[in-house]
Amino acid sequence: MNLSNMVSDAVLAFTGIWVFWRYFMALSWYNRVLWGLFLITISMTALIGVLVFAGIQGVVPLHRSLETLAASLGVVCVIVGVWGLILKQKITRSGFVITVTLGMVLFLLLLLSPTIRAFEPVIPSMGMVIVLLIAFLGVVRRDPRATWVVLAVMILALATRVGQSKNLPIHPIDFYHYTLSLSLLCFGKSVQKTDAGNQSGGK
Repeated sequence: MNLSNMVSDAVLAFTGIWVFWRYFMALSWYNRVLWGLFLITISMTALIGVLVFAGIQGVVPLHRSLETLAASLGVVCVIVGVWGLILKQKITRSGFVITVTLGMVLFLLLLLSPTIRAFEPVIPSMGMVIVLLIAFLGVVRRDPRATWVVLAVMILALATRVGQSKNLPIHPIDFYHYTLSLSLLCFGKSVQKTDAGNQSGGK
């Protein structure tokens, strides 16, 4: 049992759910669901992670599958979600279906193909690069929402990079969990900066 890892994973799980309910409920249906899939896959992974760090080995395969789901479906959903946010686009039903289908196909390929699974660590990094490029479109337009998205990606990059260091005052896994929580909060703040009537995918 690792209590500090359990606590940090629990904080991450709560943060993902709280950010979704606090910031994204004013978006239109499909925009909201895409953001929800991104946040909830992270929260579900963290929640099961609490059990893993508690020493319950039976949930390790489930945790691994959820990590893959977050790295595939979750990444695809946040790319399209940020696109809708920055370009003020309502995601259509067909756009939603295509996005989820692509995410699930990628998930199954990563889950079932050992060759493709080797590229799993690269996919979230590539996804965040795409998110950053989309955000830069907003920065050029002086859209304050884009600044929060850029900050979220920078913090996420910090979590991934520095979290691998052994010279941290806290456990590297805890550092990753807490900085990822901060990144999710920044994604939420990017939505808060808009008016209800002018929001990306607003009602």
